[in-house]
Amino acid sequence: MSKLCLYGTVLNSVDIVERSIRSVFRPDADIVITDGGSRDGTYEKLLEISKDYNLRVYRAPGSSRGLGRQLALVRCPENSYTAYFDLDDEYNVYFHKSIDWGMATGSPRPLLGHGLREYILSRGGWRDINYGEDYEIWARVEFDNSLPLVTAVRIRKMEFRSFAEYELRRYARGLWSSLRRTLRHEVDIIRGYGYTLSEYLQEPAFKRRPYLKPAALLVYGIARLKGVYRYDRRLNNQDLVIYKKLQRIRDPVKELGADESYAAMIIPCDTALRIGLSWAAGRLRSAGLRPYLCERTRGMALVGMRSPSAIDVINESVYLKLVRCKPLEEVGEGRLGPS
Repeated sequence: MSKLCLYGTVLNSVDIVERSIRSVFRPDADIVITDGGSRDGTYEKLLEISKDYNLRVYRAPGSSRGLGRQLALVRCPENSYTAYFDLDDEYNVYFHKSIDWGMATGSPRPLLGHGLREYILSRGGWRDINYGEDYEIWARVEFDNSLPLVTAVRIRKMEFRSFAEYELRRYARGLWSSLRRTLRHEVDIIRGYGYTLSEYLQEPAFKRRPYLKPAALLVYGIARLKGVYRYDRRLNNQDLVIYKKLQRIRDPVKELGADESYAAMIIPCDTALRIGLSWAAGRLRSAGLRPYLCERTRGMALVGMRSPSAIDVINESVYLKLVRCKPLEEVGEGRLGPS
């Protein structure tokens, strides 16, 4: 069996980093972390606890999320089985059960987010982008199976009025730094999601504030100059990854004996409409999930759930909370329009 390596990247998370690492720790695994230049003592905290959790810690000031994960991945042992984790999250037993299930398949690419180090690197690894990096890589790097499970809860809640305010409070050193990070967010969302201009202009911010669209043209031009990653003519990378997950979906209760409250998958309604609502609902049902139409704190979603009790579990793991859900068959697929 391959050596197990769990890896991730972190920035300014001194108050929560040990809680996240404790939740993924297992004696049979190396844990490799890239610190992106934290100024709050996170790097020193990682060094302090490194022996307790079998950590290998590296520092790369200014690295993006994608580059930080790439630098951690290449430092995993050769021929190791790898899975990445987000250090803003606390992981549950299904994170570990999914790893064991994936390793038992013998595949170099059993699940999204998992795979042999050499296979992922042979497909180009992680790009140097700060947002949308996960959709970009899994649109490009193949995986064999998808287990619709809630495997983590958010430790740090995003309770600010805007993304710019969140960036200023957590990462930035001042207003100018916050504006630079916000610009990079917008540029990298375009690059990582593989948006066309028309898709980018459909983002909720521009629907609510159409006067921002001239600025959006400038941002999109910058993204085009830096290079936009897109791997399907019809679907952007987020849509493509969700489509691939539905193609390869497996019943998590049958495969892992999962608690029904943790068996769930969320699909933005716009994505469900683009890939085919009836097809998406059918794929959810094939994995034992009943499709629901759910209102969220912003927008709508098609949500596959084994049990309505999953709503509370989901809401601990996402920024956009589910506030009202009805079974899709009661709503009627023909009445569902764009969110």
